[in-house]
Amino acid sequence: MNTTELNGFEERNSTEEEFNLGEYVQRYLRYWYLFPFFIGLAAAAAWYYFQVTQPVYKSTASLLIKDEKKGVRAGADDILSELSSFSGNKLVENEIEILRSRNLMEQVIKDLKLEVSYSISSGLKTIDIYKKSPFRVVTEVVSEKAYEDPMEIELVDKDFYNIPQDDELREFGKLYYTDWGTLRVFRDSTGDAKIDEVTVHFRKPERLVENMLKNLSVAQSNKNSTVLELDFEDTSPQRGIDVLNKLLDVYVGSSITDKNTEASNTLAFIEERLGLITSELGDVEKDVEVYKSQKGLTDVSAESQLFLENMKENDSKLNEVNTQIRVLEGVESYISRSGDGAVAPATYLINDPMLVSLLNRYSELNLQKEKYARTLQPDNPIMETVNTQVAQTRQSIRENLQNMRRGLDMTRQNLEGINTRFSAGLRSLPQKEREYVGIKRQQTIKENLYLYLLQKREETALAFASTVTDSRLVDAPRGSNIPVKPKKSLIGLGALLAGMAIPILLINLLMMLNNTVQSREEVERLSGAPVVGEIGRMKQSGQPGLGDVVIKTTSRSAVAEQFRALRTNLQYLGDGSGRVLMLTSSIGGEGKSFVSINLAASLAYSDKRVLLVGADLRKPTVHTNLKMINDKGLTNYLITKGDAAGLIKPSGVHELFEVMLSGPIPPNPSELLNNGRLPVLIEELKERYDYILIDSPPYGLVTDASLISEYVDATLYLVRHNYTLRDHMKNIRLLIRQKRFKNLSVVFNAVNYGAGYGYGYGYGGYGYGYYSEDKESKPRSVIDQLARKGKELKAKVRQS
Repeated sequence: MNTTELNGFEERNSTEEEFNLGEYVQRYLRYWYLFPFFIGLAAAAAWYYFQVTQPVYKSTASLLIKDEKKGVRAGADDILSELSSFSGNKLVENEIEILRSRNLMEQVIKDLKLEVSYSISSGLKTIDIYKKSPFRVVTEVVSEKAYEDPMEIELVDKDFYNIPQDDELREFGKLYYTDWGTLRVFRDSTGDAKIDEVTVHFRKPERLVENMLKNLSVAQSNKNSTVLELDFEDTSPQRGIDVLNKLLDVYVGSSITDKNTEASNTLAFIEERLGLITSELGDVEKDVEVYKSQKGLTDVSAESQLFLENMKENDSKLNEVNTQIRVLEGVESYISRSGDGAVAPATYLINDPMLVSLLNRYSELNLQKEKYARTLQPDNPIMETVNTQVAQTRQSIRENLQNMRRGLDMTRQNLEGINTRFSAGLRSLPQKEREYVGIKRQQTIKENLYLYLLQKREETALAFASTVTDSRLVDAPRGSNIPVKPKKSLIGLGALLAGMAIPILLINLLMMLNNTVQSREEVERLSGAPVVGEIGRMKQSGQPGLGDVVIKTTSRSAVAEQFRALRTNLQYLGDGSGRVLMLTSSIGGEGKSFVSINLAASLAYSDKRVLLVGADLRKPTVHTNLKMINDKGLTNYLITKGDAAGLIKPSGVHELFEVMLSGPIPPNPSELLNNGRLPVLIEELKERYDYILIDSPPYGLVTDASLISEYVDATLYLVRHNYTLRDHMKNIRLLIRQKRFKNLSVVFNAVNYGAGYGYGYGYGGYGYGYYSEDKESKPRSVIDQLARKGKELKAKVRQS
């Protein structure tokens, strides 16, 4: 691979970091075993929860509230509402709060004696035996211990029982002083006779009220309805029904009690007021009687009314006369100013027909005069005739007005005289009438109040006698045998989701905490270098030896094929003529010696003369892997300047594969590598070998690899799966950018091909099942056996 291609590859990988769904899913599949483990664990937890949790059942009831704002009263309800002041007029919202009040629930607990409950154990589950207990505990004093620790009762015989906690035999029905308080235990014939051991739970009323109110739900069936839906959840269906029944009874009883109390208080108040008003009314009536006898009055009001009516009639006539006089004055003014454009008076207010006729004649003559004046001269005979007629008519009107005015003046004087006489008679009555009216007013007030109290007393008495509740039961409480809690489907789904979510969270946490490289794509993306080879993880045998390090020539394993693929890819490094290859890494333990030995062996198997040079002068491992003695090698050549042929040894793997070990560890490795002998050695070895592989020290720790890189054709940088840190990939990217190493490529080593990595065995990850291990395993199914026989048959046909 040349420099231009390498730079393009680096640039492409540094700029393009696309999301890889396959890689994202594979990192979860790699830990597939966590999913069935946690799903099974969550399923076990759900099963355990079902075993220890008592099922909860729901009881329901419906109640109709007669709301004054919602719903319409009709028929009998209207009659009752008129007779009673204490029915109806309820708000649904207020009734919801009343039904959920602590007072009502405390009364329910007290009536049903729910402070004491009974249960038995059945395996892991505790079963509530409401109304099934063969024992009944009646407490007088309860201690604090009773609220913390339940009491157990065992049946001894029909007359005696035992409390295992204190191991004392007691007789039924007798009062005992125990650690749980002062109590009696009775046999209950209605209970289950098969039960002989019961656990008794004592509960504080305050806490029990809170728990029961949490289990009670009261809500409207819909916004436009006054029907309330009551739901109560309990571990005993029968107890839920009993609680709702008792709650409704207490609610109705409380409502009726409130009404009766209000009605009785009202009746007492009315009776008290009636006695007082009766006494006051008698005193006022006696005052009226005394006043009339002293003043000699029969009916002052009637007499005054007569005077007032006569004066009213006389005043009406006087007003009519005054009106006629004012009308005549208007007519007189009109006659006097008729030549000045005066407006004619309204004749409908004049009662005299003669005067009306003269006024109409006078108006017509004036109109005719104005008409002639526009066309004739003033001395015209026609004009003189019209003027003469106008003057005569005016004189007639004046005479008529004088006669009528004299008659009206006389009528007015008579009416005013009559009015004066009526006023004189009326002035003598006001004082007597005022005094009498004051006394009569007190009598009227007392009478009205007395009648009102009598009416209210009868209404209140009727309401008190016919008190009914303002609610009606629509559906009686009923329970269901199907539990509403725990919801098995929901909990099962939750367990499944938890079993899936927990491993996902753990894997993500591991991925976040793991700072090593995990995939080939990650190596290429972070380093910017091409991966020229990918080597799987070797399976170690029980007794380590040479076979555990070197791949056999006849091996068909995936790792062997990967080394063959790496051998093939060497021709694509640089211009394809690279013969001297250096293998280095970031840190120790990344497999340089393993890869270099097997790559050399693979090249030797392809009829290439190969020399492996152990250039790690600080911590050599090649001789250990090949089971050789590191007595002489590269160090000797660099120090003594001797012949290289005497330092080369056969590898014992292949006749074309030879090794120059590192030799004794020198005190100054870097100085030796930089003394100028190394390039001479390489040039000498090129003439004898097709490939020279140099196993150098890690570049990230020492500078030896930098010194050697000047004399090699290409560099293979080892990166180990789940071992090399991601930060080391930055060093590789820097080396490529600075061109420190020639034709640098990455070999991804020790890849663990577990579930979720890549696509399976084989280089590039595409050959899962194509390669096999050295030791063939027996087919696991009939289909595998048939497939293998088919392959064998095809092979025989080809050979023939």
